[in-house]
Amino acid sequence: MSSLQDRLGLLIAKSRREDKKSPWGAPVPQEADRHALTVQVVDLIFEEAITEKASDIHIEPDPDGYLRVRYRVDGKLYIALIITDQSIAVMARIKIMAGLDTDAISKLKSQDSRCTVHIGNEDYDFRLSTFPTVNGEKMALRLIGKSSDTISLENTGLTNRDLILLTQMIQRKQGLLLVCGPTGSGKTTTLYSLLTKINSPSINVVSIEDPVEYRLPGVNQCDIKTKFDFSFADGLRAILRQDPNIILVGEIRDKETADIALRASMTGHLVLSSIHTNSAIGTIMRLINMGLDPYMVSYALNGTLAQRLVRAICDKCRVPYTLTSAQLNKLNVTYGITPDMLMAARPQAPSSVDREGVVYLTSTKDKEKDTSSQVVLYQGKGCEFCRGTGFHGRVGIFELVSLNEELREAIVHNVSSTQMVEIAARNGTKPLFKDALEKVKKGITTLDEVGSILLERS
Repeated sequence: MSSLQDRLGLLIAKSRREDKKSPWGAPVPQEADRHALTVQVVDLIFEEAITEKASDIHIEPDPDGYLRVRYRVDGKLYIALIITDQSIAVMARIKIMAGLDTDAISKLKSQDSRCTVHIGNEDYDFRLSTFPTVNGEKMALRLIGKSSDTISLENTGLTNRDLILLTQMIQRKQGLLLVCGPTGSGKTTTLYSLLTKINSPSINVVSIEDPVEYRLPGVNQCDIKTKFDFSFADGLRAILRQDPNIILVGEIRDKETADIALRASMTGHLVLSSIHTNSAIGTIMRLINMGLDPYMVSYALNGTLAQRLVRAICDKCRVPYTLTSAQLNKLNVTYGITPDMLMAARPQAPSSVDREGVVYLTSTKDKEKDTSSQVVLYQGKGCEFCRGTGFHGRVGIFELVSLNEELREAIVHNVSSTQMVEIAARNGTKPLFKDALEKVKKGITTLDEVGSILLERS
């Protein structure tokens, strides 16, 4: 926070210099002075957010009348700036940029809009929302990504097996592929990565989203937030009259949308969408519990991908550490994890993590000594590159279920979710918690980061 706070202090000091005059020698009016300072402060907030690669900006009122600015970086919020000067009208300035009302009544209701900010040689789009709180008006801004910001499928953290299976699924002429997970788990980014991989001038790709997160060249995107009385189901019906090859439905929220998507995937269209469920098998059960015909689900569904996002250990300050007996015992009690589950597959003398991030366990001090009971993992000690957090960037944790004949038969016969999990495992599906542990063992992330995923298992 100190660097941005210092820059704010310099701006305020500069704006309050005595004998400040216009080019013609006349004093600058105080009101113009305050407006110029506000514009500079708002520009500073946006510039720093872009520099820090923040996904969100939160501007929040304090009971004492201050403003607190927080950035969300790699999924975590941190305080970036405290604005104590109440004459700096940050929210009013941003609302004007977004074309929102700024009167006293507007502060008592929620408003939504967008604004474009020019920083350097680039334009950045932000989606913003205001919200009345007991301390005053709060504002949240989400950076809307550009097509160049999309992550390639190969860099998401998918295993080679899952990458091959997903690529095969999206090359089919028809069928339904669902990506599932909680809010903020990267579902939209994965869907866009899939679209980017298969999009070409020879096919017609149409999407309906709420809202459009990235602008993808060559894709006909519809933002239902800009349409009056227009739902996903309405949009999906309209899309089917647009001669589509591939359809992206931002989210399946109800039975009607699910039913139309399912039928579209059975009539010569590849349909990609997301749904709020916790696991890949849970997605199948959710569709059936919505009231969809199990036979249709088994016939249309190509696969389901469950995912989470966790912070990745900073490459610049990653260091090894050995788990103590107390830590190992706590892991066993809390998550049911034994030392064997954390041992790397290739024990040999370590100098550092190898190019694929595999953690080696044998001690360099005494090669003859048996260290089979030791568990060596990695963590970031904190550096300037990662702002002292020990993390930089995020990586996905995945669970992919590809439907084969055995699983399709199980769906038709309405077997339990436990039996479906067993069938999927026999056919190579790696559960979320196992993928999480693999990334911990390879020094990609930490046990603390994947703790919630491990708890879902227990």
